Amino acid sequence: MKHALCLLSVALVIPACVYGRLGETEKELAGRLGAPASKSAEITLAQGKIIEFGSKLTFRQGDWTIECAVIEGRCARVVYAKMGDWTEDQFITVLTSNSQGAKWTDVSKEMTKKLAREWRREDGAVAIWHMGVGMTVTSPAYDRAKQKAEAKAKSDASQIPKI
Repeated sequence: MKHALCLLSVALVIPACVYGRLGETEKELAGRLGAPASKSAEITLAQGKIIEFGSKLTFRQGDWTIECAVIEGRCARVVYAKMGDWTEDQFITVLTSNSQGAKWTDVSKEMTKKLAREWRREDGAVAIWHMGVGMTVTSPAYDRAKQKAEAKAKSDASQIPKI
């Protein structure tokens, strides 16, 4: 029994080492995941314009694609994608990797659990999984930065031109 419990613990911990994590710096992400496969701007569309408000790093780990949005030097959103079905252990590993010491609560609707799931933390972080798409884990810092960028675009658009 102890041996089986030890193996289960190792099976859950080892995959956690290859996942991006909320709150990590670009250097920490690259140290664990290797060099990014690509780097681009994190954008939102507002007032008919593309607004940059961070950077996006894309990593590849086996069958996984991991996109990390870095806002003000820290990973604020991670998108995990892979081909095929997700296992319950993979959900647990991704959520544990992104817990930052907080507890996730499953708020999924029972009717749609096979197609979509959702978890929330008390601090406002959200994890949403959609079958065939992947899981997005978002911190409140990401939402604040996006809203700030969109509000600035709206303010800039409302300025009366000096003609």
